[in-house]
Amino acid sequence: MSNQVGFQDDEDEEDEVAVGKISYWHLTVHVHGKAINVSCGDATQRLKWLAHVGIARWDAENCQGWKRLGMPTVVRGKRKDGEELDMGMTIREVLQNGDHIFVETSLAPSDTA
Repeated sequence: MSNQVGFQDDEDEEDEVAVGKISYWHLTVHVHGKAINVSCGDATQRLKWLAHVGIARWDAENCQGWKRLGMPTVVRGKRKDGEELDMGMTIREVLQNGDHIFVETSLAPSDTA
């Protein structure tokens, strides 16, 4: 049953909003040997955003991974050698909830150490 705001009550609690059945997406971003879990809401952000989040969180302590890794250059779906994805596409256009992506960066961690 929905309340007046449009969200489900606790008795029907799932990972979806009642109005429009928007599910909350969770993806895994692989960056230089680390797997980073990212919650993406309704997955309407661009893949480039997801790659930048993965790079930032690669530095778990400060969330400033871009200082050592630079920018995303390639995003691959499903596997490290998977299909190259268009970073301009929205997440939900090319991925499914729970998918993994692999991000290549403009710098290698050893380039800035």
